[in-house]
Amino acid sequence: MKDELTPREALRRIGEIDRRARRPARVAGLIYLVVGLATIVYWPVMNFGPAWSRPAAGLMWLVLTVASTWYLGTMGVEDREVTWAGRGTGPITLTYVGAVAVVFLVGLFLVPDDPGNGWKAALVVLAVCASLPPFYAAWRVLRAAR
Repeated sequence: MKDELTPREALRRIGEIDRRARRPARVAGLIYLVVGLATIVYWPVMNFGPAWSRPAAGLMWLVLTVASTWYLGTMGVEDREVTWAGRGTGPITLTYVGAVAVVFLVGLFLVPDDPGNGWKAALVVLAVCASLPPFYAAWRVLRAAR
């Protein structure tokens, strides 16, 4: 049986397939955006938040890391930008891991027990700098022409 499509119906079906193909890449871009925002919140809470908030922030960070890594790994996106951003030895991953390590080491070894506003501002600036790689990945993935 031959299925005859009108040009309008063919365009509608093409649009529907195109939307389904773009959705996983958009989700990947939004995941990178959430990771960037979580990075900005996580480090000040871990270093300056009340004692009860640190385990909660650590648990949330663990859940976010496992969920985003699992989702990005299993979604099977065949998108050039998502593949570039998610490479384990790529510039986004290496820069992000390095920046997070710097924030961790500064918070662990340099920030005094009773930090002043200068230390707090410095750590917030470092947290924002650490969030730039996932923000850049989100920007590249979400702006890519699709």
